[in-house]
Amino acid sequence: MDATTGADGAVTAVVDAGGEPWERVQALLERRLYDLPPEGLLEVVTVDRHVSAVLPDWCSAAGGTLLATTETADATSFLLRVPARTEPPVTTTDLPEIP
Repeated sequence: MDATTGADGAVTAVVDAGGEPWERVQALLERRLYDLPPEGLLEVVTVDRHVSAVLPDWCSAAGGTLLATTETADATSFLLRVPARTEPPVTTTDLPEIP
């Protein structure tokens, strides 16, 4: 994840997920989402069609807002607004394993 700074409206961070599978992208986003300032902008770029299919629903479930989706011949880019809350929710990675 590359962090950038800028005036209001500037992207706060970019995740270039390349062809990584959803499971890896999801884990990264869940770990880092709350490191970003509340209501910051996060851009996620992927070439994986499955990531493109599930990211909008994940964004909504995480409390974020999908602002824009841009598709090119090579990749799909999503612009997300980070949730306003400051405490991360419990994620599946936080739950104990059931024996």
